[in-house]
Amino acid sequence: ANASCANVTGTNSFLIRILGSLGAVSVATCLFALSWLFYLKLYKQFLYRLAAYQVMASLFHALLLVCQFTFLEYNDSKYASCVVVGYLFQTAAWMKTCLGCWVTFHLFCFAVLLKNMRKLEPLYVISSILVSIAISSIPLITKSFGPTGEWC
Repeated sequence: ANASCANVTGTNSFLIRILGSLGAVSVATCLFALSWLFYLKLYKQFLYRLAAYQVMASLFHALLLVCQFTFLEYNDSKYASCVVVGYLFQTAAWMKTCLGCWVTFHLFCFAVLLKNMRKLEPLYVISSILVSIAISSIPLITKSFGPTGEWC
């Protein structure tokens, strides 16, 4: 396990500011998309709900990007929070990946096999969450988190 993170200076500080700012823009964009989805009541249609799950996972990831601003004044006492943010980043990335795989699976079944797999929606969501938590927990349990992002 890497128990000492480097101090944030120069280029790293610049990258944190850029990624945090992009995260803020992404948060605004995701909230706008979700608000329109609910305003237009598109959530009643299955495929739009699948897209909404993707947007929610992206919102989670974008919020974590905004959290990077806390690492601008980094010191070794923030190592635990560094590991937590790394774990959450991995969880968000795996969640987006799993949801993307389920959307692809659903579209394949619908377009090629001509089967509507709408009844599997709970499986899509629950398995995406559980798989992402399980995979992201491996380095957490084995204490094998290395450098996480650009701040440590």
